Amino acid sequence: MEKIVKTRMGKAAVAVILIMVLVVLAVGVILPAIAAPLDTYHSSWHLVRETADEDGATFAAVYNLTTEGNFANKDSSTVAAGGPFKITSFNVGIGDEGYSPGSAWIFAICGKNYNNVDDTFSFNIIGWSKTNGMLQNIAEGDGVLGTQAVIVYPDGGDAVGELVSETSVAYDHTGGAQATYFTVTNEGFDGAVAGMLAYVTGTNITSGYYQVTIVTDANNVKIAVTATDDNTDSTVQINPAFWADTINLDETTKWPSVAVYNSADNEMAFIVVDTIGLEWIQFVIYDADAATGEEAGDLTVYGRRF
Repeated sequence: MEKIVKTRMGKAAVAVILIMVLVVLAVGVILPAIAAPLDTYHSSWHLVRETADEDGATFAAVYNLTTEGNFANKDSSTVAAGGPFKITSFNVGIGDEGYSPGSAWIFAICGKNYNNVDDTFSFNIIGWSKTNGMLQNIAEGDGVLGTQAVIVYPDGGDAVGELVSETSVAYDHTGGAQATYFTVTNEGFDGAVAGMLAYVTGTNITSGYYQVTIVTDANNVKIAVTATDDNTDSTVQINPAFWADTINLDETTKWPSVAVYNSADNEMAFIVVDTIGLEWIQFVIYDADAATGEEAGDLTVYGRRF
């Protein structure tokens, strides 16, 4: 009798195990496996600072730390309205966004060369922890726009030709005083300023970025392109944005971990900040009104988990 009972118990145990295996296999067929990445993390770029000129002439003109250094004086505007960026403590939708186990963020800055090339700007990175946390000055420095063009903004939208995008433009290659002039009849060059950069293509023209040297009026601009003859099918896109290729930090002891990488290499430079403990972060831009000397304009900041 004892032997029979043990045999039946053994068969029952095997049956239970088989059922469990079948359930696991069935679930595996129905639900795709989502494994947490071991060493690879994916994160989208987020708009951290909306496109705009400087926030003020100096950092102190934006935040006077003598009287405005607490949480209550934090700009309450949304990012779209020029306010700070809120760093969420988790990512929603792991399947789409992935996740990062750390708190480091990477930031990239782009702007527009309104005064030819190498336009400049200055910045402070500041942050706040939870309610009643004081303003913390994380880093300050300056930057220079480089030659890596912004083709499409990370949050969407074509960057090239934002100001002017004209097709079927007439190009006069050898016309005496009008040599290398581009002409339209619809005042399509309105807003163009000598010193801006243009991306030019067309028959007999070597496509590329060139400087606008003279703006006669809204219908005529002079751009010294590399070309062999006239045409009537040029495309002229004026005022593309460029990524900052040079970023300098004035001080490196304001925050435990902040560093610049890939600076001064005619490529996108970026800043990595350990944002541990921070809930809000803001880039305060100054020395960038686009109308003064070689100052850049329309600065935008993007960031993502690093």
